[in-house]
Amino acid sequence: MQVGACEICGKRSARYVCQECDRKVCEVCLEPRTWVCSNCYIRLKPRAPAPTVEAFTWSTPFKLFLLGFLIIFVGMIVMMIAAVFLDASAGVMIWILPFPPVIVGAGPHLYSIWMAILAVAVVVLGIVVFFALRKRA
Repeated sequence: MQVGACEICGKRSARYVCQECDRKVCEVCLEPRTWVCSNCYIRLKPRAPAPTVEAFTWSTPFKLFLLGFLIIFVGMIVMMIAAVFLDASAGVMIWILPFPPVIVGAGPHLYSIWMAILAVAVVVLGIVVFFALRKRA
């Protein structure tokens, strides 16, 4: 048995036979999943419909997330502007839920102490409600 050249490209030796047209083809010109030559594969391949361009719509949760982010950002900008123009001393509050907040540089004002007490009370109330609702389920 003599091995001839590929009947499609004519460059390499033909090792396979197309299952559709019985041409002798090389490994490059053969589609290995279907065992047909590249010409038959193009002819038999189902035509994919043209991709349609759909209008991009954002989901409501993502819109709410962006709105919340924007509100926080604007609030931070307003606080920075107020601190610069009013020459106010500012403190920092670090709050990692569900732990009570840590207030740094609160100053001599009594309001900061009440805010710290309120924050601790809210955290404790949240933990109590969490465990109370958890036992019911």
